[in-house]
Amino acid sequence: MKSLAGQTAIVTGGGTGMGRAIAGLFHEEGAHVVICGRRREQLDKAARAISPAGDRVLAVTADVTREEDILKVVGTAVSAAGGVDVLVNNAGLMRFGKLDESGVDSWDLMMKTNAFAPWRFMVAVLPEMRKRGGGAILNISSIAGIRALPGAGIYCASKAALQVLTQVLALETAAEGIRVNAICPAVVEDTELADPIFGTGKVREFYNTMRPLHPLGRNGKPSDIADAALFLVSRQSSWITGVLLSVDGGRHMATNRPVV
Repeated sequence: MKSLAGQTAIVTGGGTGMGRAIAGLFHEEGAHVVICGRRREQLDKAARAISPAGDRVLAVTADVTREEDILKVVGTAVSAAGGVDVLVNNAGLMRFGKLDESGVDSWDLMMKTNAFAPWRFMVAVLPEMRKRGGGAILNISSIAGIRALPGAGIYCASKAALQVLTQVLALETAAEGIRVNAICPAVVEDTELADPIFGTGKVREFYNTMRPLHPLGRNGKPSDIADAALFLVSRQSSWITGVLLSVDGGRHMATNRPVV
């Protein structure tokens, strides 16, 4: 039997990259998936890739920093599939800048997207998971929440906040059978996270620079994160909650120098 058969999963930022890979794998494992994001075209493209026949997949246009949009996504999942069993907070935003050169707007945008929005989504799905007698929440964080990365201070702070929220909610909901975990990736290729920073023409150069900094000798792929996500929301991890799992090719152990 497929590991997510009969379950309903919401994946934010599901139109591209890691979110699309996660939603696709969950669908393969029997879940009814609801993906959301800001761009309709990307969402529709992802939905067709996940299920050419259109079965067990819904795409909802939403800005995750808006309360009304969060409630719309959760309401759509409940109306279409009867409830929510799994939430993956994948939508995120990264910008670079030294702390003394970063404006208030950057702080506001990254904290809203990377910490506030996941918190509001978690709060919104809890009543539905309680009706089910349990559920699984997974937050896609970053090694930037574990290690200080110069030039990315606000991003680091937002991901560290998400990790603390993950563990606090894990403690607060454990008795109700709701598990809350986080994945902390390093550099993952084939996503759009780095595009606004380097420009699409220079992203490959960034990937090439970062590759030797991972002890396993490569950057991640969306499928690496999807495989770990499936484990953490399935019954295979039923005795795991509050974990911050580094899925990063060993990057959390490494310095900023290539392994020799």
